[in-house]
Amino acid sequence: MSIQRSLSAALLISLSLVVPAAWAQDYLTGMYRLTRPPAEIVEPDFAQALDEIIKKDEKLQWQIYVPEQYSPERPAGLFVYIDPDGHGRIPDSWTSVFDRHNVIWIGVRQTQRKPDSTRRIWHAILGARAVEGDYVIDPQRMYVGGTRDTVPLAVSTMLTANEFGAGIYTRGSFFSPKLTTDHLEALQRKSHVFITGTNDNGKRQIRSDYESYQQQGISKVKLIFDNERLGDLGSSEQMDEAFRFIR
Repeated sequence: MSIQRSLSAALLISLSLVVPAAWAQDYLTGMYRLTRPPAEIVEPDFAQALDEIIKKDEKLQWQIYVPEQYSPERPAGLFVYIDPDGHGRIPDSWTSVFDRHNVIWIGVRQTQRKPDSTRRIWHAILGARAVEGDYVIDPQRMYVGGTRDTVPLAVSTMLTANEFGAGIYTRGSFFSPKLTTDHLEALQRKSHVFITGTNDNGKRQIRSDYESYQQQGISKVKLIFDNERLGDLGSSEQMDEAFRFIR
């Protein structure tokens, strides 16, 4: 995986200066689909700079789940999921876990065929920004996740937008000895959970990458191994264990 450098450091700083609004008095909870263009999410200068990757007036989509007990007086965590299938919907069995940990789900809903990596990364970041504008979010609990071939995208998303403090990776992994010193130091400051199991064809590589994280001084890392049959996204119990580790 090559780390995307399509936007300058100045633009990343500009992104970080966008202040979430979250002024609404009535908050949607439960499952719903969010549709919004970049021009309504970030400042005009940044939306214009991003235009070569995602058109500023393009209506992007995300699948959202907000715990029923959400209250602005109790800021929620936020989990952005880069779905390899592009649907973005939270598994029904996971909603109780997100309720218990007070975390909002954002599933990237991809309508383009074979979008490039840079676009998928910024689609995820813009989803987080959109939800930050509508809800009060705990900045210490912003996470990103992927499955199989979207795990490298999840790692890139963390390295592109520094506010993501943890990654949860199911049936996939990423580590490269060619990571820059800055990127390695960034990963060392974050938490990481790998989920795999006996029926996962990639389990050996995942375990190897998990061990590489430890060898490179990335101490906040956990491997969850399922001795039973592992589904694409893992079980609700595994997600609960992952949240308890990264919080």
